Amino acid sequence: MKKLNQTKILSPDTFLSLLFGIAVFAFFAFLYPFHLHYQEQYQLFLFTPDYFFQHLGKPGGISDYLGSFVTQFYFYSKIGALLIAAILTFLQGAVFLAAQKLGAKSYWVPITFVPSILYWNLLCDENYLAGGMIALFILSVSISSYLFIRSKFWRSTILWLFIPVLYWTIGGAFLFFTLFVVVAEWTKKEFTKKQALLFPILVLALTAILPFIAKALVLQYPLHRFWTGVNYFRYPVNVPVPMGIIALSIFLIPFLLAFLSNKITTQKTNSLVIAQVVILVFGGFFFIRSSADFSKEEVMAYDFHTRMRRWDRVIELADKKSPTGPLSVTCLNLALAKQGLLSNRMFSYYQNGTGGLIPDFTRDFTIPSMTGEVYYHLGLVNTAQRFAFESMEALPDYQKSARAIKRLAETNIINGDYQVAKKYLHLLQKTFYYKAWANNAIEIIKDETKINQHIEWGWLRKARIEKDFLFSDMEKENMLGLLFTHNQKNEMAFDYLLASCLLKKDLQRFITYYPLSKPLNYKVIPKSYQEALIYIWDLTNNDPSKEISYPVSNGVKARLQNYKNIYGSTRDAEILQNNFADTYWFYLHFRN
Repeated sequence: MKKLNQTKILSPDTFLSLLFGIAVFAFFAFLYPFHLHYQEQYQLFLFTPDYFFQHLGKPGGISDYLGSFVTQFYFYSKIGALLIAAILTFLQGAVFLAAQKLGAKSYWVPITFVPSILYWNLLCDENYLAGGMIALFILSVSISSYLFIRSKFWRSTILWLFIPVLYWTIGGAFLFFTLFVVVAEWTKKEFTKKQALLFPILVLALTAILPFIAKALVLQYPLHRFWTGVNYFRYPVNVPVPMGIIALSIFLIPFLLAFLSNKITTQKTNSLVIAQVVILVFGGFFFIRSSADFSKEEVMAYDFHTRMRRWDRVIELADKKSPTGPLSVTCLNLALAKQGLLSNRMFSYYQNGTGGLIPDFTRDFTIPSMTGEVYYHLGLVNTAQRFAFESMEALPDYQKSARAIKRLAETNIINGDYQVAKKYLHLLQKTFYYKAWANNAIEIIKDETKINQHIEWGWLRKARIEKDFLFSDMEKENMLGLLFTHNQKNEMAFDYLLASCLLKKDLQRFITYYPLSKPLNYKVIPKSYQEALIYIWDLTNNDPSKEISYPVSNGVKARLQNYKNIYGSTRDAEILQNNFADTYWFYLHFRN
């Protein structure tokens, strides 16, 4: 008998919870990891008393604080996925526990997964924050814990103290706790008629007055923020409807399952459980699949690898599937340039014009972050600094960005503004993942020689333009020209200059700028430059016996002749794409 009992370690409900946790973990760890990286970079969790008390000073601030604490671990997506899986699984467990305490039978357990599945669906949107998940988890634990208190006296006594604490902890979601308590006490029928009338009035009165008391104590927020409290969503919204629906499901499901258990009796419990599981699995799959945005996930993957300077990984992504979005193309072109491959391989991938080279400034928080990477690695350090600052200031939830703070520290180190750099580094020293980097940077800036010898900062010091100049998105070519003439070893600046001409199909400027390449001493002219040079020469030369003055390879000459023969007989893009999609000529004639 002992052996038999030992083998039955997992009950069916525990087994289902374990499978659910594994599914959530696998989704965020392997299918949707870069959404987690995306969220992590746009906050700065600090292990300081000031940071904690800043959150404590508003209703729902504790949930925000705990949500930010969890989000910092998204830096490593598998750890972040594990935390999300654990929280959503425990949320389901708390709902199931509350249902059991009300008398629900265990064969209704699949329905208790509904709130967790709904929030899993919300997390597919990168603008829903972990604070909301924490608030709902605390709500569900509070409901199930309340049901464990058997004494009516202690339930009532604790309730009056707990409601204000819960309000300050999870914000507006506390309303569903008070509603649950009122309904639960009615169903127990332990009150006299007078108490049964007075109890809900007092509880709901306390619930209604708390936001107004908070408003009187904390004046800087509008009244609706005292009803919602937690930053569930990155963009401020007056009524977080999806959050309300999930909180409502946490309130209703225990009563619903208790009612069904009393009204519906069945001997076919296994069939009922299987039917519920099938409905939830297929319904949840299509629900989450419709919410998951894998096109954004791809862009976030390019951005994350670019941020981490994993240039090979960026190129690997493009080799598997050529990017078509402007931001993905921007990251790819930067990776190619950093690997010295832009001038040879840029037309091996889809190009969408100069927008995929250096995007124009947009007043938001995502595009400036990506565009700032390009300016930083080109050597336009002050422009990169401005973009980092603009990106952080544009965050709609008024957070500080770990990514932006780190970039501001770097740009100030390169510019020699060490006191300013230390302010940012001291902030990063109070974080978990950036502390070691900040400590190392503080040691480096103590020695000017170490900075000048630094593989990145030392080079950017030489490449940057120290004199101020007016920056304009309309004059990027002039800016790149100034950058190259300032330091003619800056091959990346020259590649971007000529790439800009080629992508705009401005062959006149290309042939004007190309002679500036002499200091680079090309052993072999890059492929795309050869294709442009031979094409220009072929258009302007009327003497077939005359040789081009640039050392263009025979292979490129032969390919141009083949291209001309086919292009002259048929201008069908599909036919030419089979053999010439990686050439500048195909881009010139068929890419808009």
